[in-house]
Amino acid sequence: MFCPNCGKGEQTPESYCRSCGAFLADFSGKSYLLNKLLGGQTPETQVTVNLIINLVTALISIFLLGFLNGYFDAEYARTQKSAPPIIYLVYIFLGLVAVWQVFSFFIGMRLRRKVMGRRIADASVDAGGVAGTRQKSLPEAKLEDVPSSITEEATRMLDRVPRK
Repeated sequence: MFCPNCGKGEQTPESYCRSCGAFLADFSGKSYLLNKLLGGQTPETQVTVNLIINLVTALISIFLLGFLNGYFDAEYARTQKSAPPIIYLVYIFLGLVAVWQVFSFFIGMRLRRKVMGRRIADASVDAGGVAGTRQKSLPEAKLEDVPSSITEEATRMLDRVPRK
């Protein structure tokens, strides 16, 4: 795959470009349409969309729980007729959904901090640790500092066999 930002080839889809750091979305994947509909091209936007969905779902669950409770309390005060038993299961379900979505929201916030922190750190620090600069590629290898391997040493000690 080629990076749409810088054109570097031989890249892995659903990862970051090794040259410019842009996220490489897999346009041929099955999840691409869902991500496109939800607005998630990069992991950062996917986490943000997930946070919004978690928060909206928790708020709607809490609102419905309060509305149903108020409705059946008012109904009981007016007619002295209690709520049907199934409503208590709906209360439990809405309460569990609200709690689950709140927990998911806070876990998503921690994930967002990690993802955003990593992206900020990657953009501001190079391989040498100097803030504000970023290298485009790795520096050239210094092969004179690399010790030779055991195989190379053993091969040098072998007698040369003359070719016929």
